[in-house]
Amino acid sequence: MIQRSFAMRDAIAPAPSPTASRARRGSGGASSSSVARATAPSRCPGSSAPGSVALALAVVLFGCDTAPPAPEPNGRPQHLPTATIRVGDLLLVVEVADQEAECKKGMMFRRHLGPDEAMLFVFPRETDTPFWMANCYVDLDLAYIRADGTIMQIEHMKAHNREPVWSREPYCFALEVPTGWFEAHGITVGETVEIPEDVAASARPPRP
Repeated sequence: MIQRSFAMRDAIAPAPSPTASRARRGSGGASSSSVARATAPSRCPGSSAPGSVALALAVVLFGCDTAPPAPEPNGRPQHLPTATIRVGDLLLVVEVADQEAECKKGMMFRRHLGPDEAMLFVFPRETDTPFWMANCYVDLDLAYIRADGTIMQIEHMKAHNREPVWSREPYCFALEVPTGWFEAHGITVGETVEIPEDVAASARPPRP
């Protein structure tokens, strides 16, 4: 596997267990915030999106100047393919949202989360897209992650809060986990997240 500058070492083998531990760790599933607005000055690691293609999320997802969606008490959660990433020294199994509709829905409508459920959002370009918690029924923690894999911001997200939570600088990935997960595992700002190359490259602009 080609090594990248965003802290990829070797290919990460899938974790054998869905629970996180210091020797063998993993997780699956996760948050539900929605994306509001984006700017995309440069491509993220592994992305094959052409330089002239603007990040689709900039125009299709919820904008801060538009009304938020009405609550949908009977909405159905999505369940996405999983991949194994490394957060610090923890292996974590995450659902991967790498398409427009998947990022838009996130972890909406999930009434309960397992202790290690997580969702990784993958964008083809750096973005400052904010997250919110419309139609989210559980509290979450959100990490904004730079192109080099560094966690540069961690936010606590309250269920049903529709106020956008902005990143302080552009990011390429976002990771949502159950509230308290980062603190419980000693993960702080500055920690490194390792993402397999095929996952980092999985985001594609939507078809016209």
